[in-house]
Amino acid sequence: MFKPLKYIKSNCFTRITANASVRHSSCKREELDWRDVISEAEQIVGYPTSFLNLRWLFNDEIANTAIQLRKLVGTNHPLLKSAKNLLIGSKSNLQSVGLIILLASKAAGIDVRKYTRDHYDSGVLHAQRALAEIVEMKRTGHLIHKTMANLQEKEKHGKKYKDLLYGNKIVLLTGDYLLATCLQHLGGLHNNEVTELISTGLRDLVEGDFLGDHDDDHNPLPSRPKASNEVKSHYVWEEEDNLAKLGSNEFLGQGKDEWLLRTMLTSGSLLGKGCQGAMKLAGWGKDMERQAYILGGHLAIIWQLYLDVKDFFTHPYSYSLVGAPVIIALWEYPTIYSYIIESKLEKKPIEYKQLYYAVRATRSLEYLTIFLNEEIEAIMRNSDQFPVKDARAAIQKMAWTVHNETLQYME
Repeated sequence: MFKPLKYIKSNCFTRITANASVRHSSCKREELDWRDVISEAEQIVGYPTSFLNLRWLFNDEIANTAIQLRKLVGTNHPLLKSAKNLLIGSKSNLQSVGLIILLASKAAGIDVRKYTRDHYDSGVLHAQRALAEIVEMKRTGHLIHKTMANLQEKEKHGKKYKDLLYGNKIVLLTGDYLLATCLQHLGGLHNNEVTELISTGLRDLVEGDFLGDHDDDHNPLPSRPKASNEVKSHYVWEEEDNLAKLGSNEFLGQGKDEWLLRTMLTSGSLLGKGCQGAMKLAGWGKDMERQAYILGGHLAIIWQLYLDVKDFFTHPYSYSLVGAPVIIALWEYPTIYSYIIESKLEKKPIEYKQLYYAVRATRSLEYLTIFLNEEIEAIMRNSDQFPVKDARAAIQKMAWTVHNETLQYME
């Protein structure tokens, strides 16, 4: 028999104290609007993050490719949706990545004995601002690469095939340009340790794309759930050497472990290392660097929980099969995996709607609520270690907004 509740409910959650609940109750009660939270955070770091993207994207190289995007209108090329999200902005937008790194930088403070006023502005070093832009654009370039349209079946696309092929060329050129520019600016920081750190973050992103099984369109599929007697260890990402390979394939098929490994590879590693690199640039030492990495990791995890839950409830016919609701449900009731293995063996589409109701019939959402509360407490606990109050509070408001909206979707 599986015992998922005992597994998911960690000591972190059970140690939530009355003091912590009282201390952060104002955040819970307050109806926080995302745009207001972001606006306040941008004022704290003294830099509208919406301009982070613009400075990188509005140049001759990208402007020339952007003009060609008009040819893709009506083709439903994935790049169009990605470009729209990039410029309009949302909680899933990459702009939040750069903003979090800036807030972590501000929250840690600056040692005025090491730096003069020429080195920083609004409590953030110029080098830290550059790093925030680099990390944001590195992830942007990677995600642009992932918008490649699958054109293996040429006849399936008919007259749109040539336009979609042209769109794929734009995807390659744009993504390559952004990644190459990132490497150039990263070298401009003249810090080999930061260069190594952020480079391994890109390595983790790429590895996350190829982790586990995939369908014919290269969409990730969850692994076969293990029996409890097959589980030898659990994934504790906070304790591993983040310069080395993250996690292990042995965690695939282990519910929460598999989801955490996927999340750390695809988002947690780069955001955590961005925050860690900011501490390294400020010379705060190993302890603060590690604290920043862990805070960034937990922020990425709660963000991904929100995205997975939102995707599951708003797109019941096309949600991610490796999202938290599905993977947690598979761990509780492995028989649900039959929907996936049957589709894979018989080469037929997944019955998303039937799987959706099967997941809803489990206690997956109950476990996700526990998981969500564990993460918000971890974020509060780790962010409280940072001394600068306004930036620390901004990080916590962002986390509570994401937490509360995730709960609303599940309710």
